[in-house]
Amino acid sequence: MSTRKDPTGSEGLLVAYRQLGVISIEELRDALLEDLAALRDIYNVRYVKNTRLKLYVTNEYGEELRVRRPGGGRINYMNTHHYRPACKDYEL
Repeated sequence: MSTRKDPTGSEGLLVAYRQLGVISIEELRDALLEDLAALRDIYNVRYVKNTRLKLYVTNEYGEELRVRRPGGGRINYMNTHHYRPACKDYEL
């Protein structure tokens, strides 16, 4: 983990997984959950904003793949499917 500034000048935290090489999506999930727990428990991180995750999608041999929609079109960007209730913004 290292700190890094983005183009807007905000300082962020970069968590690198490059040394893991080609891994399955399940192994990435486990690594993310473990690192998020460490940020919470060891480093006392409680909130984040403007978080991004960039994935380099490959097959098991490391050959780059394009992510496609079920209908066949290519995607380069995906919004999260996580739902955050509006009541959390107002403490209702």
